[in-house]
Amino acid sequence: RGDRNSEGRAMTGCFWAPELHVIGGKLSVLFMPCFDGPAADPDGTANDRAGKPDMWTGRCHIMQLRQDADGRDLDPRDPANWTVPEPILGPGERILNPVQRISLDMTVIVDSGRWYYAWQQVGSVWIAPFDPDRPTRLTGEPTQIVVPEFAWDNMIAEGPNAFVHEGKIFLIYSGSLVGIDYTTGLVTAPAGVRADLTDPATWTKLDYPLQKSGMYNGEWQLGTGHGMWSHDEGGNLIYVFHNAEYDNGRYGGRDAQVRRVHWSGEGMPILDMQRDEELNPAYAGITMEIAVR
Repeated sequence: RGDRNSEGRAMTGCFWAPELHVIGGKLSVLFMPCFDGPAADPDGTANDRAGKPDMWTGRCHIMQLRQDADGRDLDPRDPANWTVPEPILGPGERILNPVQRISLDMTVIVDSGRWYYAWQQVGSVWIAPFDPDRPTRLTGEPTQIVVPEFAWDNMIAEGPNAFVHEGKIFLIYSGSLVGIDYTTGLVTAPAGVRADLTDPATWTKLDYPLQKSGMYNGEWQLGTGHGMWSHDEGGNLIYVFHNAEYDNGRYGGRDAQVRRVHWSGEGMPILDMQRDEELNPAYAGITMEIAVR
């Protein structure tokens, strides 16, 4: 059961955090499938997920849309038009996370003609360069660029996603575990100046959350996180994320939200501008008189 990856392993669950990117001129999907768990964990203890989908076996994969002889994309709705999913490996054909096995939430950053993957493993965000003509292999060693260190991003930093605005790379990430404590953090780096994005010193970390639980338009918004940037049909920058749904104090899953992105006078993104901040209610209704002569 389950489609098989390029290694012949049955992908039996997870399929987490898919992202669409154009890599090497081809429409590509980055995602994390997982596999049935082994009988024992790496430390030798019995695995309670043996024979069942085990998230700890999950690894970053890529599949790409095939093209015809003239380089035109085939129909993405036909599963046969996609390549067999391949795991992304590090130098020396090593798996990305030899410690815990799991790697996830992979995204792409392009700056000054250089291509990078950023993803989560061992509870923090890592980055490494790759060649878009061979996107299944890293071309350099991964380095750790975001480590959870504050009370609000406690335990984990995951879900990176990047956007460039006015000469700066804005890389958002999610801190704490999925649930009421989930928050959105930010690191930035200079764009377009050939900065070494694999050097942790290149990045500047915001010491407070960019988005967190709180009131939004008169209702509680809890556990905001794992967002990504996009544009609407008018070319306006938007932000898509999920928040936790609670019913009488019980966790009920996650809902997707879409917001317009605004910018502060200091050049920081504002992700939760409320209705009365976007438009003063006093000006919600406008009347005018037109004299025709």
